[in-house]
Amino acid sequence: MFKYFSFILVFVLLTDAKLFGQSDSLLIYKNLEQGLLVKYNQPSQAQIIFQQVLEQSKQKGIRSTQVEALKQLAQLDILSAKYGSAKALINEALATCENANLVQKKAELTYQLASIFHAQGDFTKALEKYLESLRFFESRVDLPNSLNTYMALADLYNKQNNFSKSIEYNLKALTLFEKQNDKFRLLNIYEQVGAMYARQNQYRKAVDYYKKAERIYKELNNKPGQAAALINMAAVFVAEGNKMVALNNYMVAYQLVAPMHIVPLEVSSLNGMAKLYADLKDYEKANLNYRKAIALAKPAGLKIELEEAYQGLSELYKGLNDPGTSKAFRSLSSEIKDSLFNDSILKQTADLQLLFETEKKQAQIELMGKEQKLRALDLQQTKQEKNFFLALSVLMALLILVFIFFITQNRIINKKLTSGMADLAIKNTEIESQRAQLDQLNQVKDRFFSIISHDLRNNLTTMKLYFDLVSSPSYKESTSEMSKQVAASVQNTIDLLENLLVWASGQIKGIQVEPKRVSVHHLAELNCQMLSSMAFQKQIQLTNDTDLDACIVADENMVNLIIRNLLSNAIKFTSEGGFVSILSQEEADFHQIIVIDNGVGISEEHRQTLFTAHANVSTQGTANEKGTGLGLLLCKEFVEKNGGSIWVESEKGKGSSFYFTFPKALS
Repeated sequence: MFKYFSFILVFVLLTDAKLFGQSDSLLIYKNLEQGLLVKYNQPSQAQIIFQQVLEQSKQKGIRSTQVEALKQLAQLDILSAKYGSAKALINEALATCENANLVQKKAELTYQLASIFHAQGDFTKALEKYLESLRFFESRVDLPNSLNTYMALADLYNKQNNFSKSIEYNLKALTLFEKQNDKFRLLNIYEQVGAMYARQNQYRKAVDYYKKAERIYKELNNKPGQAAALINMAAVFVAEGNKMVALNNYMVAYQLVAPMHIVPLEVSSLNGMAKLYADLKDYEKANLNYRKAIALAKPAGLKIELEEAYQGLSELYKGLNDPGTSKAFRSLSSEIKDSLFNDSILKQTADLQLLFETEKKQAQIELMGKEQKLRALDLQQTKQEKNFFLALSVLMALLILVFIFFITQNRIINKKLTSGMADLAIKNTEIESQRAQLDQLNQVKDRFFSIISHDLRNNLTTMKLYFDLVSSPSYKESTSEMSKQVAASVQNTIDLLENLLVWASGQIKGIQVEPKRVSVHHLAELNCQMLSSMAFQKQIQLTNDTDLDACIVADENMVNLIIRNLLSNAIKFTSEGGFVSILSQEEADFHQIIVIDNGVGISEEHRQTLFTAHANVSTQGTANEKGTGLGLLLCKEFVEKNGGSIWVESEKGKGSSFYFTFPKALS
């Protein structure tokens, strides 16, 4: 790899430094290559070398090596969690790239800046910068850098619990890895696959992949990478209950990175050791390691790790019967949590505001275009406009006469008011009917605001209580059932937010139907895969039995939402060990799609109001999952918008079958 890099760099140096001797360029290059060789094993020595390269490049005016030196110095600062100075170096390098038109280097620096935001937990800015760099890498078919960006995006979406996006970028990375086939890319795949298995509680497989990554890091003599693999394995061992092995992994990881001052890995190792020492009742060592972690994380701005240390000390002092100190650390932990939560809420609000402003500006642009066309036709329409205004004047005069006549008649009617009581009674009846309709609309409005202000808050509060209970040292029960409750609450929150966003988008833009040819089997398969983890939690058999060649004419996004909501509801209201299936039947002019389960069923009384907006009532699933009923209302509206119909057949205690139809696509 270094030979290839050397060839490219020498070419750039000689091109960029035309006014200087070839020996100057080669000397600077050799110094840069020497710094790259000792970068991970002797970071302090590498920093001195890169600083020399930077000064020499500035003196000779060789901007490409100047940018590379700044990039490498920033990377060393990132490894030591000196994010402020790293950003300053990257911004200086970006300014040089702009002046020298070094577009490749600019994309690499943008990726590096995204990695800093990623490490600091600022996922919004990280996503923006990753996508900006990825657009360049993909346009140039830069496979290595595209792969790095895919893996970073997969990890970012994974941390945000956006599993569909995480899987999407993992698959893209895997495709590129097969083309590249080198150890560095292999490392990324092993680590990502290990993380996915760990999330699915397949601990043995997760450890196997982490061990493969550790061996490659060891071969490359990359101690930070080796430490990261050990920390990942330690987390898996903790989940398995193998605390002593996990403790040993954390200790080895800390010994690897402490001499190199790799702050993020140091803090993760210290927090892990402290948590295990607390579980093993060695409170003195637990306290010492938590405080070391705080001393490192606080100046580095590692909010998530800092909150973990504060929370750990709170629980530690609570166990030592020191409520005052415990409360103080709990307050510090809550302050960081609130900060992270508020950042997320502000981002969602900004996104909605941006959507509104964008659509408003677009409408203004369209209006201006129409006005320009009208002005272009003004000269041709002068005579027609004069005739129009003349006719309008006559019409206004007639309206005035009618108005006068109306006033006169109204006075006559007022005199005969007593004889019109019967008509008044009829009008009162109409008013009562209109008031009932308004009451119904108010109920719908109150329902939507109740979902936002009550159900969403309850879900978040419930999850917090679960996490507080599980993290308490006094809690000794199995966490398996509690994990299911937490997973159900998280899934319910996701479903609620997704349906609310679909509804809100419909209110802002109106529901636009874009019918096209849609494969029922393909959409059913995508949603079965997306909901497989939810079904797995309850040991429910989820199957796709739709016909392979079943195709309909409908809006694909609407059909996707309908299938996802009905499958998700079926899983919620089916007990552990049950089954949920989706199948299709071909009729003369349409396809009938059916979602079947053997769950709790629906009573006759509830079926009568199931798709009614003002009377719909949410119920709890078999694992206490909460619903809002909003999903079924959206399903009914979307089915009817696409020319179909929806109904349900169910019996209490014997499962349910939801039927819906769409026009058949012509062959």
